[in-house]
Amino acid sequence: MIVTYDPLLVSLSIAIAILGSFAGLQLARKLVGESGALRKAMLSGAAVTIGAGIWSMHFVGMLAVSLPVTINYDILLTLVSALLAILMTGLGITIASYGPPSPKRLAGAGLAMGLGISTMHYVGMAAVRANCVIDYQSGLVAASVLVGIAASTLAMWLAFSPKAPWQTFAAGIVMGLAISGMHYTAMAAASFLPVEVLFDYAAPALSAHLLAIVVALAAFLIFGLALLIALPDRPKAPQSAQSAAPAEAAAGEPAPERLSRLPVERNKTTILLELDEIVSIQADAHYTRIYDGRESYFCSYALSELEALLDPAQFLRVHRSHIINLKHAKAFERRKEQGLLRLSGAAAPSVPVSRRNVGKLETALGLRA
Repeated sequence: MIVTYDPLLVSLSIAIAILGSFAGLQLARKLVGESGALRKAMLSGAAVTIGAGIWSMHFVGMLAVSLPVTINYDILLTLVSALLAILMTGLGITIASYGPPSPKRLAGAGLAMGLGISTMHYVGMAAVRANCVIDYQSGLVAASVLVGIAASTLAMWLAFSPKAPWQTFAAGIVMGLAISGMHYTAMAAASFLPVEVLFDYAAPALSAHLLAIVVALAAFLIFGLALLIALPDRPKAPQSAQSAAPAEAAAGEPAPERLSRLPVERNKTTILLELDEIVSIQADAHYTRIYDGRESYFCSYALSELEALLDPAQFLRVHRSHIINLKHAKAFERRKEQGLLRLSGAAAPSVPVSRRNVGKLETALGLRA
């Protein structure tokens, strides 16, 4: 049979996949560092969001297909395909967010996500009811599964080990392309062959375009809610060290206990690092990287947690992603309203200083009164 595609619905299906992936991955990244009921709720939300994106993309992509026969779907298998997409997505997110990002963990997450996309597609195809038989080319079937796994793995790496803001957006695009790339590669593997005995399949109550709009609106509603949940909380107004202490005393709450040494990890070994050895601290997703001037270490504390636990007279947050040890400051370069701080140690990075923190750093270094 001759198969044609509606380019408008194809474009809509790809847009659904990308937006659903972006919304779900934004929510999934907030899992890192959370625990208990909140983590379970956010995991469920991320799985439903991405799973809904996978299923909606597939459904709209199938509505884009034009065949010379009427197509209907088995409701039970269609629902099973959606459930599989959600469950496999939840498994992949759980693997990726369970601990610090590593190649094995992200590869496992990508494998689960890729297999989830593929399983959902082929179960969804088994739900097709029409006067035709679907035959598959094994080579293209294997290629479709590999496309889903490879692109999902790249998306997991971009989402859970970000080094720049653009990687979060790129992860959503790559994940969306993984879903749509797998789908259309699998559709290229399918041949629709006529059958000799015809069955009477009633035409759908809604046209393909109207049904696609209904599915897209429902999907966009889910994605919008997920993005609202994933929005960062409003930061609390900062308190000075002088004002914070009386407030804590008035509330009857003790000040947070300062760290004497910092537990860090390297080569699967936990090292207790002396605070004076720390040169700088850099945010790494919901964790941090610790630099001692020679090498870097992984730390399970978030940057905001370390800011509260370290002595502010020695450690200063100069950027939303950086804390520095004032004892290791070697040179400061003013760049218009911002700055660049050079630190001691061959492996110590130069740290950017944001506009709002330039004055605070210059005062701490004695460069201004």
